[in-house]
Amino acid sequence: MRRKRIQAIVVIGDTTLANPDLTYVAGGALPRGGVYFKRVGERPLLVVSNLDVGNARKLGRVRRINTYTDWGFEKLARKYGRQSALPHLIAAVLRTERTKGRVGIYGRNDLAFGINLADQLKKLGISATGESSPTVLEAARETKEHFETNELRRVSRKTSRIVRAAMDALRNMNRKRGRIFIKNKLATVASVKRMISHMLAEEGLTAPEGTIFAIGARSADPHNAGDPADEIKEKRLIVFDIFPQAESGYWSDVTRTFVLGRADEKSRRLFETVCEAQAGSLDFLRAGVTGEVAMSRACDIIERRGYRTVRDVFKGTATSVTSGFTHSLGHGVGLTIGERPYLSFLSRDRLKAGQVVTVEPGVYVPGFGGVRIEDTVVITPRGIDNLVNVPKEFELT
Repeated sequence: MRRKRIQAIVVIGDTTLANPDLTYVAGGALPRGGVYFKRVGERPLLVVSNLDVGNARKLGRVRRINTYTDWGFEKLARKYGRQSALPHLIAAVLRTERTKGRVGIYGRNDLAFGINLADQLKKLGISATGESSPTVLEAARETKEHFETNELRRVSRKTSRIVRAAMDALRNMNRKRGRIFIKNKLATVASVKRMISHMLAEEGLTAPEGTIFAIGARSADPHNAGDPADEIKEKRLIVFDIFPQAESGYWSDVTRTFVLGRADEKSRRLFETVCEAQAGSLDFLRAGVTGEVAMSRACDIIERRGYRTVRDVFKGTATSVTSGFTHSLGHGVGLTIGERPYLSFLSRDRLKAGQVVTVEPGVYVPGFGGVRIEDTVVITPRGIDNLVNVPKEFELT
């Protein structure tokens, strides 16, 4: 805050759902949201609904907790109208907290609401400001605290169990005359996803952004979720990418690629290339390494194997790359499924101990299929701590 010359921050939202900034500063879920205040050098204050006081106290991240009623919200609503009451309440808190100078406004809210809030605060004499990325809160969220790492480890442990169980279930499905069945019904992407959904529910996880289960040529598109009607067949590449969220708001991200039965040589070569690239990346990553260099090392391995990489675009020798390694090496994971830091050619920041990232090289051949292998790891001074416990097994026999 001092470095960015911000005197205080205000984090706001009607709920913590899909609002990682508010979830982070509050310490967990608040169904009715709230307003968080923090002035440089002072203890934070959290203002919540009367109904959420108990929840806020249980979370324990903020000790100073008030209600909207404590700050006269109802009186302000009668005097100024409900839409204008909140800016007046925020202004009153900031004045009471003796805030002078720039005030950063954060939290995921409707864009029109945010613009209107900033305008009203400025009319009330508050110097409301926005920020370019990385914001104060993005920078704070990049490096995980101990309790966050523990929660990410817990979610990854649950996710790993689901992936192992799903792979075992696929391995043991009934085969009749070359076709695969689940409980005497033809196995399809839709039926496999239903099975995975049950497993998620049993582990207390949800998949707000779905699950990728792409078979055959569809697996050559990195984010093709899979056609529900596609039949599960032997010897076809299957990319299974699962990224569930816990009630706490924290996510996990795991991908495995496999075939049922025996693989052909072309598929096996893709798998071995990606395995080598991921193993090399995991061995190389540690605090002090830049995302750009990590990405370059992965490209080195994949290019030696004869496949193109997105590096051609950054070198200017191609306008796009549709075959080979077509995306970045990884991204941060925490209260969102894609956040700083990034392992890409655009990331020159050095990794720090305590950051959590995915490591997910992939190689794709349009019209045939693709392979991606992904783990979620914690960066340490000497290397990584892998949160995922799933074998990199290719042929499920």
